[in-house]
Amino acid sequence: MKPDLTLPFHTIGSLKSRIGWFINMRWIVTFIMLASIPVSQKIFQFQIAYFKIYNLISLLLCLNIGYFFLYKYFKFKNFKQELIFTEIQVIFDLVIISFLVHYIGGITNPFFFFYIIPITISSILFQKKLPYFNALVAICLLSCWSFLEYFNKVEIYYIGAGKPSFALVSTSLIAFLFLVIATTYVIDDFISKYRSIKSMMDQKNILLEKTMHENDKMFRFTAHELKSPLTTLRSILGVVELLFTQKNSREKIQDMLKRAEKRSDQILDMVNDMIDLTHYKQGKKEISLKYVKYMDWFKNRIDSFVVLANNENITLNFKPTKSREEIILDIPSIEKVVNNLISNAIRYTPAGGEVEITPFIKKNQFGFSVKDTGIGISQEDQEKIFSDFFRSKNAKQKSQLGTGLGLSLVKQIVNKYNGNIVVESELNKGSKFTVTIPKIEYL
Repeated sequence: MKPDLTLPFHTIGSLKSRIGWFINMRWIVTFIMLASIPVSQKIFQFQIAYFKIYNLISLLLCLNIGYFFLYKYFKFKNFKQELIFTEIQVIFDLVIISFLVHYIGGITNPFFFFYIIPITISSILFQKKLPYFNALVAICLLSCWSFLEYFNKVEIYYIGAGKPSFALVSTSLIAFLFLVIATTYVIDDFISKYRSIKSMMDQKNILLEKTMHENDKMFRFTAHELKSPLTTLRSILGVVELLFTQKNSREKIQDMLKRAEKRSDQILDMVNDMIDLTHYKQGKKEISLKYVKYMDWFKNRIDSFVVLANNENITLNFKPTKSREEIILDIPSIEKVVNNLISNAIRYTPAGGEVEITPFIKKNQFGFSVKDTGIGISQEDQEKIFSDFFRSKNAKQKSQLGTGLGLSLVKQIVNKYNGNIVVESELNKGSKFTVTIPKIEYL
């Protein structure tokens, strides 16, 4: 599930438990209030509205029972409904506290700081402007009651020496204003920073899970892909061992050894590709930059494929430009890209076909294209060919040899140099791969 940053200490799935915690805390506060009334009445003998306070506590209990049943049995359709439900509780708590503060002596009673409790909860649970809105509601409620009491517009209850002066009322309200705003700001700032850290941790966790999933996938594919050539290799060795006991088996043994050699090369290629792919993905591959005459270097690479192409009866058509420009290359990396694409083109082109290689240099870019008349790639598979271990069905039918890592490695190298690789293909009509890489300006 994608983490939600609205709530810093829990996910969407656990918001309901936070609502339950809020309701349970209200039970505790209610019973503390009930226990405090007899103490203030018998011991301190405060002249406050005890009957009205009992009615207010009864109302709070009824509301909390309603909250409890909604929390327990009502299925919220979405996260927004849960937040609205929580905000309603905060607003009702502020209103009830405003009446309670009025009944126990108004601003002359230090317990008017009860407002801080829902304000703190609001600052923790919500973000953006909502905590400040709730703080403004608290300030307005206390200010209204204080001035109504001062101007004798409501019944007055004092626990002190008498009616407070206007200066005392104003000073207390200003102090409360600064306290509420400062509390909201400090908590909101802390929670915002916590949310940022949590966001980063969530993203790292998602990346870690994705990496672990990819590693598991790679392990499974590796085990599967290695099993086939190893099984074949073991069978070949068994047959060779048997042939040694027979006469006139020299040619058969040589054939078996050649097959074993091919399978061994396949395993070695797969292991090397996996090592290279891991290094490129982790950014650990060493870079070896040199100035080279690009067209001359490319011709040398083509020459190494002439024998392979002739053996497969493939026409190798090299189309260089006349450019003598020197460019900076990471030779080992670009060589892997060139080798993979040309060897694939030869491997998957039937005898009598053609492979055309066209290197190019532009103003700020260089690259090459490899075009063949081979088996082609379906539109569906074109989106998958750069995935680890992927080999299309027709590719497997054409050649059993292949690691399924070559194009993935090519993609990683091209991406490393902020380049681009484009494939154009049609089944049974051939493919064209075009690689374009920005020039490196200096060593």
